[in-house]
Amino acid sequence: MFDYAKITKSRLMGSMGLIVRYKENEKYIYQYFLLDAEGLGIADYVSLKDPTIKEAHKEEERLMGGLGESRIFVNEEIALFLINDFGNKNLEYGKDLPGEVNEYIEIIKNYKSNLTLDEVYPIISKPIEDEVEFINYMTMRFIARDRESLKYFSGSDEISNNHITKINGALLKNTVIKRGEGVFISEVLYEDEDGYYTCKIAFNICREKDNFKIKSLLVTDKEPMYDFEVFDEISKSEYIDVYKLSNKDKFLMEFYNDNPFMLKNEMEEGVFFTRFNFNNNHVKENVYVINNDIKSIYYQVADEFFVGTYSEKDRKYINKLLIAKYKEYLKIDESYFFEENVLYDFVESGSNDFEDFLD
Repeated sequence: MFDYAKITKSRLMGSMGLIVRYKENEKYIYQYFLLDAEGLGIADYVSLKDPTIKEAHKEEERLMGGLGESRIFVNEEIALFLINDFGNKNLEYGKDLPGEVNEYIEIIKNYKSNLTLDEVYPIISKPIEDEVEFINYMTMRFIARDRESLKYFSGSDEISNNHITKINGALLKNTVIKRGEGVFISEVLYEDEDGYYTCKIAFNICREKDNFKIKSLLVTDKEPMYDFEVFDEISKSEYIDVYKLSNKDKFLMEFYNDNPFMLKNEMEEGVFFTRFNFNNNHVKENVYVINNDIKSIYYQVADEFFVGTYSEKDRKYINKLLIAKYKEYLKIDESYFFEENVLYDFVESGSNDFEDFLD
C-alpha cells in the first residue's frame, strides 16, 4: 500500500532524488531512485526493508543531500509516472537498470498514466527568478542535450533538437552578457566526449505569465581548448588543512554517519568526501562555474586527513567544528594556501605523500 513519495525540485540541474515508501505486511519499504535526465534514465536504486528512522534518514541524505534543492511530497501517480518515464529511457538507450530491478521493473513495463511531462515538469523544477539564472540553466540544458527541458521552455522542436555536443556534455563555465531586452549571450566552456571547447550561444527570451520562454537560440564560434587552459578557467584559491589521524576506521565511520549528505568515493589510497552547498545559488551569478557548488572537500590517506575549503570564513568554521567534534581522532599538523586547486589533483594522483606530490 502506497504511503508517500518525496522528490527534489532539481529537474533543472538534470538529476532528481525520488523516495517512495509503501507498507507491506505491516512493514515499511523504502525505495530510493536517482533519476538522471543527462545519464538518460534511472542512475541508482536502493531499497530498505523496515529500516530505523536513522537508517532511512541516512539513505535519504546520501541520495538527496548533494542536489541543492528543496524536497516536496508528490502523489503516487506522479512518482510512478517518473519511474516509468525514466526507466524506459534506460531501455531505449540500452543502459542497465540499477539495483534489484525486479522490485520496480513492473512499473516500467506496465504502468499507464494520463500525465504528461508538461504537467509534471513545473512540479519537479524550482521556479526561476531572474533572467541570468534562466540563461545559465538553459545553457546547461543545451550543453547536456536535454531535449525535454528545451522543448518545455521553448515549445519548439527545432530548438529542442539543436545541439553542439556529441554526447550529454558538461557545462564547466558560463559568462552571461545582456545585449538588449530579452537578448543574451552565453560565453560557454564545456566538456564533450573528445575534449574541451568554447562557444557562444545567443538567446532571445521572453516572459509568459510566470515562466521564461526561449524564442530563439543560435550557436557560434566553437573552438577547442587545451586541458591546462580549462584548469586555469575553473580553478580557484584553496585552503588546505592537514590533520594527523588516529583510529582511522572508527573516525571514518563516525564522520560519514554524521555527514551522510556528502558524496563519498573510495579511492586507491584512501577515502574522498565532497560537501556540496545546500542550495544552487551559484547558478544565479553572471559567471557560473561548475565547482562553485562545492563548499569543502575531505581526503583520508594513511594516517592523515586533509580538508580543502575555498574561503577564510568557511575554513575557520569547518575546522573549528572538526576539532570540537572529533578531537579524539584529529590533531592539526599543517596548513597551506594555494592560488589554485591542489587537493583534488593530489587525490587523483594516487600519491600518499603530499609533500612529495607538491615537489
